[in-house]
Amino acid sequence: MTFADIVAALSKEFGIEIEIEEDTCAMRAEATDGSSVTILIQGLEDKGAVLMTADLGLPPPERLERLYRVLLEANDLFRNTAGATLSINPDTGNVRLQRYDTFGTLEEAGPSTVFLAFADSAAVWRQLIADFRDAPPEEDNDMTAPHDAMLV
Repeated sequence: MTFADIVAALSKEFGIEIEIEEDTCAMRAEATDGSSVTILIQGLEDKGAVLMTADLGLPPPERLERLYRVLLEANDLFRNTAGATLSINPDTGNVRLQRYDTFGTLEEAGPSTVFLAFADSAAVWRQLIADFRDAPPEEDNDMTAPHDAMLV
């Protein structure tokens, strides 16, 4: 399996034409919560893998310490990230979700299954970051990782 094969499988599964440009493509996916998220998929042919990334938005400056703790706890053993990791994009300051999968893993699980799980996870985390931005300061103690919404 190659990156082109994976993109072709996604195109067929979703009934859309996906264009690859310099080993990268972008897809807008609808998550199970009804929201949509843009996912970049980069082919890493030399590693026999793909890297999926999603921008989750700018974290709220007034709640950074609490949000960073939630993000780090979620990253621990992929506890609440469905096999992905959360980070801060050094260029934009936005939170980013990324997942690295080998071609073999994608072939075995099905590219669309892995892609949709990633899209759902990205949508949940993007909403959590938005909730942190929108919550009044007194609600900080109620902000927790979305344990029941994550796929493991």
